[in-house]
Amino acid sequence: MNGYILNPEEMTLGENIFIGRSFYISANKLEFGSNIMIGPNLLIECSNHTYDTLGKTMFSYSNLKSSRGIIIEDDVWIGGNVTILDGVTIGEGCIIGASSNVIRSLPPYTISVGNPCKPIKRRFDDDALAKHLSLVKSKYDINQVINTRNPFFQN
Repeated sequence: MNGYILNPEEMTLGENIFIGRSFYISANKLEFGSNIMIGPNLLIECSNHTYDTLGKTMFSYSNLKSSRGIIIEDDVWIGGNVTILDGVTIGEGCIIGASSNVIRSLPPYTISVGNPCKPIKRRFDDDALAKHLSLVKSKYDINQVINTRNPFFQN
């Protein structure tokens, strides 16, 4: 409801995706996995304006953009009022807190918040995660997640 998708042909969608009201998605190389919940007022911007042409004003080439794309993996929950910017991957099993600004990739099975958004907590401890991964269809094994996620939580 009250949503807009620019370049929908640039999106790939998995199954079971819910997006709350009032969203804006500028899709360039945007991939959604499956089983994703997204709250209201989402902004996804899959491109960046070019700003470094010498001898011209930015306004004169404001239509020139670059895009690395965005990947939102399976089993992700994104809160309301979240902004996701170009070039990030939101790892499988992530939870993104409300009003976060995602400017860099987030590791699987983390809870992340803030501006800029960063991991603050593991979704499961290592033992519970191993059990969870054995019960769900995942592209990751326990060692991949531990090696990717746990360095964010070392002192």
